[in-house]
Amino acid sequence: MTEKKFQIRTAGFVFFDKKLLLIKHRKNNREYWVVPGGRVEFGEKSVDTLKREFMEELNIQIEPVKFLFFNESLPPEYQYHNLNLFFLVKHLSSEIKLGDEPILAGYNLFSKKDIPNIELYPQINNIICENFDLWLKETK
Repeated sequence: MTEKKFQIRTAGFVFFDKKLLLIKHRKNNREYWVVPGGRVEFGEKSVDTLKREFMEELNIQIEPVKFLFFNESLPPEYQYHNLNLFFLVKHLSSEIKLGDEPILAGYNLFSKKDIPNIELYPQINNIICENFDLWLKETK
């Protein structure tokens, strides 16, 4: 039997040219979009995780602006329970370079009108759409 896990993850909403940056993951022959971020390691502060994950996944230095909300995800096909902490962040570097982790399949910039039509996990498309303009303004 697979071990059940509880994970705390951090993720950051970052904008480039008035568009939201998302990462494409490829897992189990599926592709889907996620907010950049990752698992908090024991003893690591959530904002430090956020900075580390942005460097590992996208080679971008970021600065957290503020904590936004949390979300729980319990994917039925996996044996884990995630508590996701979402932050608004500003980028301090502008050149994006995708990391070499096997799960990383690409990245893209999305306008507000694109968000409802993408496969995003966790499924927070509606939260992003409702707050897109406010978050964009707060990062200028």
